[in-house]
Amino acid sequence: MDKNALYRAEGEIHEGQVITIPLLASGNAGGFHEIIEEAIRNYNNYGLKGKMSLSGYIKNRDALLGYARKKYDILGWKEIWKKVILEAMSGAYQSLEEMEEDLSARGIKILFLIDGLEEIFQRTISSETEKNAIVALCRDLLDEIKVRCKNMGLMIFLRKDMARDSLTVNYEQFYSLYRSVELQWNSTEALRLAVWLVGQVVPDFYGEEAALEMAPREVIDKTLHKLWGVKLGKPTSNEANSSRWILAALSDFNGQLQARDIIRFLEKATATMGKPVYPDRYLMPLEIKKAVSDCSVEKIREIREEIKALDPIFDKLEKASAEKKTLPFHSDTFNLTQGEERIMKQEGYLRIENDKYYLPEIIRHALKFKYGTGARPKVLSLLFK
Repeated sequence: MDKNALYRAEGEIHEGQVITIPLLASGNAGGFHEIIEEAIRNYNNYGLKGKMSLSGYIKNRDALLGYARKKYDILGWKEIWKKVILEAMSGAYQSLEEMEEDLSARGIKILFLIDGLEEIFQRTISSETEKNAIVALCRDLLDEIKVRCKNMGLMIFLRKDMARDSLTVNYEQFYSLYRSVELQWNSTEALRLAVWLVGQVVPDFYGEEAALEMAPREVIDKTLHKLWGVKLGKPTSNEANSSRWILAALSDFNGQLQARDIIRFLEKATATMGKPVYPDRYLMPLEIKKAVSDCSVEKIREIREEIKALDPIFDKLEKASAEKKTLPFHSDTFNLTQGEERIMKQEGYLRIENDKYYLPEIIRHALKFKYGTGARPKVLSLLFK
């Protein structure tokens, strides 16, 4: 009896079944740990050779942290990634090919999920071995599995800056290939989230006929006028448009804004309600501007943790004397190296215009920079671009 017939006789054929396996997860997964462990139990119930440990994704993270301390070329990292996959199955398979054969015979497909790479590889800007790790996983191993393993796949969650740092050859080609599945978060979605959050506290806050998730930008803007006004002042004043100013103040020069930025802003802005200067809104301009300043402190802490290459640069700016901390500044003010300038610009935390250097609002406050004459409008115009 051949192997396929044996499996059929034992009732182990699951034609077309797809199993998702969390190979690596973020340490900040929080409430997702139960979901991750349930996915592992689900895999173990299918009777494949190797049983997965419920804490396997944590062991994988620790193993990769160990490998990241050493130097490996792309080929070395490719073998490491294969080893991580095989050891996750308790070493029951000696190769991906053997696993593929078993999956094919049983009619099962496996999708490995890989998340939390940014917590392991924190220096892809400067570390050659970390660049090699990302290239080996996202290019070489992925390409091999596509060709050789019809019943196996990888779903990799990778920050765009890590891909750009590591895949220095043909990055645009790589980006074009996966652009359609990029997780997008734009300004309209950020404002939509603000409306939804306020609606959890004020049930009749959003009263339009169109469902919130389908509402056009103008409807979202109109609704938010009740929250923070049309402008940061009287509706007829020359002050900035409230929605545009808030989005700009919370974003970097690349226009990047995360859901947690909006949530944090609303938390800070509503912590202490001041004098209701304008009766047409809940949040007053003073609370809005103070909230941005408060958000800046927590934002820069997150940036330091998530993009380690920026940490020493922020230290340099933070520890500088107060008289130097004026925007705009010049190339020799803080003696930033070309590499440091490149990293700052790449990540959206520095803009150079006519040999003048600007920082976005979201880090300016925490670093205690003040504006020179006429600089504030210039910075905001750069953020609005």
